[in-house]
Amino acid sequence: MQGVLHLPHFRRLFLAALVSQAGSRMHRVALLAFIYLLTSNTLWVSLALVVKLLASAVVGPLLAPWADTQNRKTLMVLSDVGRAFLTLLIPFLGVSPPPPLLVLVFGIEVLSSLFDPASQAAIPELVPENKLDSANSLMVFAARISEVVFVGVAGVLVAAVGAQLVFLLDALSYLVSAVILRGLPDLPAAGGGGQSYWSRAREGAEHLLKNPAIRRTVTTLFTAACFGSVEATLGIVMAVKVLEVGTPGFGAMESALAVGAVLGTLLVPRIVMRLRREQLFFGGLILFGLFEASLGVWPAFAWVLVALFFSGVFNQVFIVPARSIMQSHTPGPLRGRIFAAFFAVMDTAVICGALLAGLLEPVMGAPGVFLLAGVMVSGVSALMLLTGGIPSPKPHPSAQPRL
Repeated sequence: MQGVLHLPHFRRLFLAALVSQAGSRMHRVALLAFIYLLTSNTLWVSLALVVKLLASAVVGPLLAPWADTQNRKTLMVLSDVGRAFLTLLIPFLGVSPPPPLLVLVFGIEVLSSLFDPASQAAIPELVPENKLDSANSLMVFAARISEVVFVGVAGVLVAAVGAQLVFLLDALSYLVSAVILRGLPDLPAAGGGGQSYWSRAREGAEHLLKNPAIRRTVTTLFTAACFGSVEATLGIVMAVKVLEVGTPGFGAMESALAVGAVLGTLLVPRIVMRLRREQLFFGGLILFGLFEASLGVWPAFAWVLVALFFSGVFNQVFIVPARSIMQSHTPGPLRGRIFAAFFAVMDTAVICGALLAGLLEPVMGAPGVFLLAGVMVSGVSALMLLTGGIPSPKPHPSAQPRL
């Protein structure tokens, strides 16, 4: 994985991601605390999360056909600058009442929905195909290590000096990211400039639905996320109601999951040297499901920590190859649209998982829901594998990587 960091252009993209992800993770903690302290009403906190979801799951895909006609480097730099400006407005304007604050939250998330697909789409233009998995592992690593380190840092800072300082640090992180990204080569749109908006939108939808590798990857991930994400809702229920370890135990559970995820990002490039990424994708999903199911079979605190650790590892074992599969099966001009749709589908699946957990837990109990969810994840993944899996990519015309 270190080899890909020797490529100067990808190294810039990774460093920018590392900096901006640190700021974004702190921003989320500060934002929720800021809204709650401002309103003393959890409804506004929920509305802020809903607004973020609407921006990423609805507006992001709507903007993607236009974004795919833009220079990706310029789009990322301007998105970073825009996010920095809007983030600075939160503490400097002292937004009150909450509706204007929700407008800022919406704007920041819209810019993120432009930045994230452009960043993912740029990776194959900066690294050779045989290093895609290493590059994607590092990009996911940037997000995961930020969760492990900077979420806790944000909590301490908010408690000690208030949320305003965290917003300033987040804005600074976006500006530093923009400066780093300015050193990238131009990443102009490749074709499609003469098409109408609706033609580009239809082209992206057809690729998503008709390309068997993309369709099967996204379908499998959507189903897995619907069931696999029940942990986000039921983790605290499991800790307090079933294991009786309270919030300290819940913190330990979340830490085990996060540490496993970080380790998983480091292991994937080594494993993919021995297995095809398509095999790794299904293997990671099946094992993830089995460990999730084991939480229901053996709900003992010591085993829950072990199972969550390995769930974190295998979560990355399928997530990283999934990104490489979509990149290698999608022509460059379409990648922004495909990744915008992918992020929207995953956000929707997570919400479905949260609703599913809330509906089933009163009936089945948290262990029963974990057992069902894990069996579904492994079962759907095994079925997809047995009915053809994911075909290897066919070469498609694209620009040579800018090494």
